[in-house]
Amino acid sequence: MKPIDWFEKLIRDLHVLDINTSAEMDRRILHETLKVQKELKQTKLAGTQPDIWRKIMKSSIIKLAAAAIIVVIALGILTFIDTGSSSGVVWAEVARNVEASPGAIWRSRGTGSRDQNDDWPNGYKITWRSAAITRTDHYRDGQIRRTIYLNYDAKAKILMAHDAQKYMKETMSDEEVQRARADKDRWSNPQSLINCCLALEHHALDQKMIDGVLCEGIETTDTSGLPFKSFAGRMWVNVETRYPVLVEIEAIDDGDIRHTTTLDQFQWNVDLLLEDVEPEIPSDYEPL
Repeated sequence: MKPIDWFEKLIRDLHVLDINTSAEMDRRILHETLKVQKELKQTKLAGTQPDIWRKIMKSSIIKLAAAAIIVVIALGILTFIDTGSSSGVVWAEVARNVEASPGAIWRSRGTGSRDQNDDWPNGYKITWRSAAITRTDHYRDGQIRRTIYLNYDAKAKILMAHDAQKYMKETMSDEEVQRARADKDRWSNPQSLINCCLALEHHALDQKMIDGVLCEGIETTDTSGLPFKSFAGRMWVNVETRYPVLVEIEAIDDGDIRHTTTLDQFQWNVDLLLEDVEPEIPSDYEPL
């Protein structure tokens, strides 16, 4: 996407979000920002995000729009400033696609957790998630070990320990339902991860093929507001469909413990039917 197209789109997004700007302010924001970008290219700093933002913020008119732009960042709508991408992936569109997906299925693997079922590469999780239901199956050595199922509308919770042939069924309180619906675990929720990566300083990655699909990615090492000494996040999207195909997180916490999270095998725009997702409790399982 050309710089002028990018900024014009950003200005349109501001109006979509009911953020008040005038036509004159729109023109001045566009003029000032493109002027700064031209100066940066002449000094061979066009690809350095922190320098770009420091230059931009020196302009008084840009400062007037800073609050509005921060809102755009927080919502995961802000995209790149001319990263040189040849395919022109618009990351605002990626965020909107994920937000609009009625349901999604993905695999996650991680290290640094005390849960032995998450011991990568031997363990992984398969998660189904929609606005009404969430189900997570924990696997280890190819065998399912745990199932956690939440039905927010029915206020139902089912826990199954397959290795012990035990189960538990509970009714969730209104508070539990509200807390579960508002779950913003950025390390296991694709939407939260995407918004997190876009809100941090990031740069474009070279295109590459993933499972036979041409993908474009971003990377961030910004630790702003994160509980880590070091952090690296990479997200790859299908150039054609504009949906994520791979998310990778690497971090070291204050205790020098290395944490990794990998999300892949995504299925998007899935209609998750209750009868397909709700686990069936085997007759030989005993209640906990």
